[in-house]
Amino acid sequence: MKYCLMVLLWFSAMALAAEERDAVFGHWASEGSILEIAEVDGQLQARIVALLNPLYTTHEKTGEQGAVRVDANNPDAALRTRPILGINLLADYAFKDGKWQGRIYDPESGKTYKSQMSTGDDGTLRMRGYIGVPMLGRTAVFQPVTSCSGNIPKMLALAELPSTCSA
Repeated sequence: MKYCLMVLLWFSAMALAAEERDAVFGHWASEGSILEIAEVDGQLQARIVALLNPLYTTHEKTGEQGAVRVDANNPDAALRTRPILGINLLADYAFKDGKWQGRIYDPESGKTYKSQMSTGDDGTLRMRGYIGVPMLGRTAVFQPVTSCSGNIPKMLALAELPSTCSA
């Protein structure tokens, strides 16, 4: 009986860890972008699949009005002309200690930070970028696209992504 209980607890713990590990997969939205998080060839990726403003506007200093938004702040000059849409923001991500950890690229600054990612009890995705230790960083919070809140319906339509949001 004692061994059965231990085996049952072990399987429960493994199922919970797998659930926590997989909880980040899917589409997540900020006010201005939608990310698709998936595991590809054993690597976690977070690709930008939609932008609220995929083209440069008249009031921006970088980029010609109407041109596709590019990775203009990348420290690698060869990458500065690649479109923001489609960029994978993650590198060296692994699931450790109940959360995903690795490095994240910020196309707005062109900098790469250490990073942690997990889902919150409220159903959001929390991505923390930091220098040195997690205390010295910033957390970005993403909503599941199924929440259909804020700019999500508009970004889904612009990117021609499937939506469960009503018009």
